[in-house]
Amino acid sequence: MKKNYLLGMALMASLSFYSCDKEVVYVQDGNGVESVADGVQIITLQVENGGDGLATRAGRPLYSAEAKQTIENVKLWICDNDGKVVYIKEISDWNTDGSTVYTTGGHGRQTTIELKDADKLAAGTYKIYAVGYSNSSAYTLTDVTNVAKESTFNENMVLPCSTAGEEIFAGQMELAVEKGKGFKIPVVLNRQVAGAFAYVKDIPFMEGARYLKLVASAQNQSLVLGNFNSFDLTGNGSGNANVKYVVNGTNGKSGSETYVISTIDLNKWFTAIKDDNGDNLIDAGENWKNPCRPSSSPAAGTYPTFQKGSAFGGEFVIPFAHVDGKQTLTLQLTKEDGDSLRSWKVNLGSADEQLKQTITCWNSGSTNWSTSLSGESSNTYSLVRNHLYGIGTRMNDEADPEQPGVDPDPDSENPNDKPESLNNKQELVLKVNDNWEVIHGMELD
Repeated sequence: MKKNYLLGMALMASLSFYSCDKEVVYVQDGNGVESVADGVQIITLQVENGGDGLATRAGRPLYSAEAKQTIENVKLWICDNDGKVVYIKEISDWNTDGSTVYTTGGHGRQTTIELKDADKLAAGTYKIYAVGYSNSSAYTLTDVTNVAKESTFNENMVLPCSTAGEEIFAGQMELAVEKGKGFKIPVVLNRQVAGAFAYVKDIPFMEGARYLKLVASAQNQSLVLGNFNSFDLTGNGSGNANVKYVVNGTNGKSGSETYVISTIDLNKWFTAIKDDNGDNLIDAGENWKNPCRPSSSPAAGTYPTFQKGSAFGGEFVIPFAHVDGKQTLTLQLTKEDGDSLRSWKVNLGSADEQLKQTITCWNSGSTNWSTSLSGESSNTYSLVRNHLYGIGTRMNDEADPEQPGVDPDPDSENPNDKPESLNNKQELVLKVNDNWEVIHGMELD
């Protein structure tokens, strides 16, 4: 499940096609500002693919750590040194006719915007902002859609959300325009949410079992767009010097109860919840089914596949800070009425890089990024922006991309598709994946 970027690297060769009396803003992958001869200025909007819920709703579902994007809209603003909006560009068909694929520097989709005539930028200091979002979004997007020319831009937009989270991209870049000189700079849009999934097999049989629920110690209900990490992170989940650890969620739910991130309905994965062979596990084999396979005759590669006998559930998540003394994630096997039959603690590995970090958090009281959070542990950890937290390994929507439409037999040796066994496990270890910045592998306890 990857990032949105404003990039122009793949378009450098195209500069020769522009005449010297045009101003164009050029956005490329990279982090430097490069002058262009003859005052040419070009903006290349690039949304980089990142990584990846199971539910069908606005925005793409999370089926794996695969780098992809399905947003329809990208909106860009250029603001002067006083924060006044001097230019706006909206693209409403981003993932179809509004952009093209690029592979130079990063990988994703891009388009170019030429500023000319009255839109040309005079000498001065500017900031470029951009947001990529879905149609019929679960976010309240008034702060995005209502920003008009000549208004003052709020670089810390707070977006309420009606779900646990939905994929959205954003980024910014500072720009210094010199008289008579052009420029080309990078403005990178990255994914603004976290992700969490459970990919499991060997599910214990218990009378009345119906759901596997991934529950969290906290839940934020609004996303803050700000404190961006505008870098082209070219390795999906590999991590690099530009990785950030940011909790950009706010408006947390009150109370002491846990909050369900995703729910796996076992009736959708198995014909019956039974144990005919007496091994204390839910029967797989012919009893298993892929709930994402359409009932018609679908074209291979148009739906996700899974290892036979497995079950999967995942969602994008508005980032939240850990709660001292509380287990951050737990996997629960429950009855239909919610009564818990068994549970597993889901922990970060003891060597996970996040445990060494101080987390930057949005301070809703003073409406800034002044809160620094330490004390991350294997049990109590934050879910941070653009990091993916997974039980089991699932790098692609297709269990085996070389065999589209095939649900492979159990115990596949594919290292990129390994559901975690729940048999005799006490703890689960989380793994985090990004283009996605980081993919965390989680441990079951």
